[in-house]
Amino acid sequence: MNPQEPVRSTRRPAPARIIILLLVYSTVASFTVGEFIRYPGFGSMNARLGGEDFFGDMIYGRAPQPYVARVLMPWLIRAAVTITPAASRTRTEESVRRNLTADGRPVWLYQYPFESVVAKNLLFLFTVGFAFALWWLARLVLDAPAPALDLVPVVVLFALPGFYGSGSMLYDLPALCLFTLGLALIAARRHWLYAIAFAACVLNKETALLLVPVWVGWEARKLRPRQLAMGTGLQVGFWLIVRGLLFWYFRNNPEQAIALHSLRNAQVLAVPGNWFLFRPVTDWLVLPRGFNLLYVLGFILSLFALKRAPRFLRRSIGLCRQSSCSPGYSATWTKCGSTTNSCR
Repeated sequence: MNPQEPVRSTRRPAPARIIILLLVYSTVASFTVGEFIRYPGFGSMNARLGGEDFFGDMIYGRAPQPYVARVLMPWLIRAAVTITPAASRTRTEESVRRNLTADGRPVWLYQYPFESVVAKNLLFLFTVGFAFALWWLARLVLDAPAPALDLVPVVVLFALPGFYGSGSMLYDLPALCLFTLGLALIAARRHWLYAIAFAACVLNKETALLLVPVWVGWEARKLRPRQLAMGTGLQVGFWLIVRGLLFWYFRNNPEQAIALHSLRNAQVLAVPGNWFLFRPVTDWLVLPRGFNLLYVLGFILSLFALKRAPRFLRRSIGLCRQSSCSPGYSATWTKCGSTTNSCR
């Protein structure tokens, strides 16, 4: 078999298999989301970002730039608040507050109990969606036994808490889901579905632009030059219009519209001593308190594996590492990490 070409799985998985995978991925996703919310939590932001008020500021458009311009999750949460009857919202808020104790609980849980419930459920759905998007992408581009492909999302979901850092962002897990789904749709050449996923990804985070060169590299030999140029122009034009409108709308919010952390992240990674630092991320046995060396070794091994990787992965991996860097921060150091944040 030629390792240059993706292996497209044409056989539809049995419904029973899908149901089993849904149960497994949902169980692991609940752990992933629980750790994401528990530590460090939406309110554990520094004073510059609003501290305990950051959660509410993000939802209701008061947060500093560029965070406030990442609007997909805030819009979904506000839509849920709008369409939910007032009586149901009140019952939910009373139930949440009854289960809280005053000591050690973040203020934002008291201020926005209904919004917090909606946010947690949405994050869970996006995390399960990420698992299935990753599973589909693996089926499209990897030549491996079906049970091994089924386990790929499980391993990744268990590993994610090791990348959580000093603040959980509402857009982190949706970015993982939508970007991975975009890659899978590119590999499957589902153009219209990709357009929808790309639009949602742009609303969620500006790093959606990194999907465009992946699309161009994969379609370059399949489309006519005019079609390729038109598709590229539509994507870039949509990104410019949407992000431009959002930056203009929130122009009076504090801070700068674009924040780049790649240089600082590279400087930290260049110090080998940082590879052995421990972080109070989780007490989970498999990843005791976020041992950074495991991830450094994994990155190095992935570079050696590139020679045998399918062409789609080799063309995409550099961009994915930049765009997906997110659910937290790659080591004890800065705002970047593994899969959606390197561009915070």
